[in-house]
Amino acid sequence: MTLNYTIIGKSIKKARKRMKITQEQLAEIIDKNPSFISYIETGKKSFSIETLVDIANALHVSSDELLSFNIEYPNRIKDEFSSILEKCTTYEKKVITDIARALKQSLRDERTTKTYY
Repeated sequence: MTLNYTIIGKSIKKARKRMKITQEQLAEIIDKNPSFISYIETGKKSFSIETLVDIANALHVSSDELLSFNIEYPNRIKDEFSSILEKCTTYEKKVITDIARALKQSLRDERTTKTYY
Protein backbone atom coordinates (compact mmCIF):
# COMPACT_ATOMS: atom_id res chain seq x y z
CA MET A 1 0.00 0.00 0.00
CA THR A 2 1.30 3.43 -0.94
CA LEU A 3 0.31 6.43 1.12
CA ASN A 4 -0.83 9.57 -0.63
CA TYR A 5 0.99 12.25 1.34
CA THR A 6 -0.87 15.03 -0.48
CA ILE A 7 -4.22 13.79 0.84
CA ILE A 8 -2.78 13.21 4.32
CA GLY A 9 -1.33 16.73 4.23
CA LYS A 10 -4.73 18.17 3.36
CA SER A 11 -6.26 16.29 6.29
CA ILE A 12 -3.59 17.68 8.61
CA LYS A 13 -4.12 21.22 7.32
CA LYS A 14 -7.90 20.92 7.75
CA ALA A 15 -7.50 19.66 11.33
CA ARG A 16 -4.97 22.39 12.12
CA LYS A 17 -7.24 25.12 10.80
CA ARG A 18 -10.16 23.66 12.75
CA MET A 19 -8.00 24.04 15.87
CA LYS A 20 -7.21 27.62 14.81
CA ILE A 21 -3.47 27.24 15.17
CA THR A 22 -0.76 28.27 12.73
CA GLN A 23 1.86 26.07 11.12
CA GLU A 24 4.38 27.74 13.41
CA GLN A 25 2.35 26.86 16.50
CA LEU A 26 1.95 23.25 15.38
CA ALA A 27 5.66 23.06 14.62
CA GLU A 28 6.47 24.33 18.11
CA ILE A 29 4.11 21.83 19.75
CA ILE A 30 5.69 18.86 17.95
CA ASP A 31 9.23 20.27 17.99
CA LYS A 32 9.65 20.51 14.22
CA ASN A 33 10.60 23.29 11.82
CA PRO A 34 7.65 25.36 10.52
CA SER A 35 8.78 24.80 6.93
CA PHE A 36 8.55 21.04 7.55
CA ILE A 37 4.87 21.49 8.48
CA SER A 38 4.33 23.41 5.25
CA TYR A 39 5.97 20.62 3.25
CA ILE A 40 3.84 18.01 5.02
CA GLU A 41 0.61 19.90 4.39
CA THR A 42 1.40 20.24 0.69
CA GLY A 43 2.48 16.61 0.36
CA LYS A 44 6.04 17.55 -0.62
CA LYS A 45 7.65 15.54 2.19
CA SER A 46 6.97 12.17 3.69
CA PHE A 47 7.19 11.67 7.43
CA SER A 48 7.42 8.96 10.05
CA ILE A 49 4.56 7.30 11.87
CA GLU A 50 5.91 8.94 15.04
CA THR A 51 5.49 12.37 13.45
CA LEU A 52 1.96 11.46 12.34
CA VAL A 53 1.09 10.45 15.92
CA ASP A 54 2.67 13.65 17.30
CA ILE A 55 0.62 15.74 14.86
CA ALA A 56 -2.58 13.83 15.65
CA ASN A 57 -2.03 14.30 19.38
CA ALA A 58 -1.28 18.01 18.95
CA LEU A 59 -4.45 18.47 16.89
CA HIS A 60 -6.59 16.30 19.19
CA VAL A 61 -7.57 13.92 16.41
CA SER A 62 -6.87 10.25 15.92
CA SER A 63 -4.20 9.13 13.48
CA ASP A 64 -6.84 7.22 11.55
CA GLU A 65 -8.81 10.46 11.12
CA LEU A 66 -5.80 11.91 9.33
CA LEU A 67 -5.55 8.73 7.27
CA SER A 68 -9.31 8.37 6.80
CA PHE A 69 -9.13 8.21 3.02
CA ASN A 70 -7.70 4.69 3.44
CA ILE A 71 -10.23 3.47 5.98
CA GLU A 72 -13.22 1.48 4.82
CA TYR A 73 -15.47 1.69 7.87
CA PRO A 74 -17.61 4.79 7.22
CA ASN A 75 -20.20 2.66 5.41
CA ARG A 76 -20.29 0.23 8.33
CA ILE A 77 -21.07 3.10 10.67
CA LYS A 78 -23.86 4.33 8.38
CA ASP A 79 -25.24 0.80 8.14
CA GLU A 80 -25.19 0.44 11.92
CA PHE A 81 -27.04 3.72 12.42
CA SER A 82 -29.56 2.74 9.76
CA SER A 83 -30.13 -0.56 11.52
CA ILE A 84 -30.70 1.22 14.83
CA LEU A 85 -33.02 3.82 13.33
CA GLU A 86 -35.17 1.40 11.34
CA LYS A 87 -36.44 -0.08 14.59
CA CYS A 88 -37.34 3.33 16.06
CA THR A 89 -40.54 5.32 16.07
CA THR A 90 -40.60 8.69 14.33
CA TYR A 91 -40.27 10.42 17.69
CA GLU A 92 -37.26 8.27 18.67
CA LYS A 93 -35.60 9.00 15.32
CA LYS A 94 -36.02 12.74 15.87
CA VAL A 95 -34.61 12.58 19.40
CA ILE A 96 -31.62 10.47 18.30
CA THR A 97 -30.94 12.83 15.37
CA ASP A 98 -31.13 15.90 17.63
CA ILE A 99 -28.77 14.30 20.16
CA ALA A 100 -26.30 13.27 17.44
CA ARG A 101 -26.33 16.77 15.96
CA ALA A 102 -25.77 18.40 19.38
CA LEU A 103 -23.02 15.93 20.26
CA LYS A 104 -21.22 16.55 16.97
CA GLN A 105 -21.31 20.31 17.56
CA SER A 106 -20.13 19.89 21.15
CA LEU A 107 -17.18 17.75 20.04
CA ARG A 108 -16.19 20.29 17.39
CA ASP A 109 -16.54 23.17 19.85
CA GLU A 110 -14.39 21.31 22.39
CA ARG A 111 -11.63 20.83 19.81
CA THR A 112 -11.53 24.49 18.89
CA THR A 113 -11.54 25.86 22.45
CA LYS A 114 -8.41 24.05 23.68
CA THR A 115 -5.59 26.35 24.79
CA TYR A 116 -2.04 25.53 23.76
CA TYR A 117 1.08 26.77 25.45
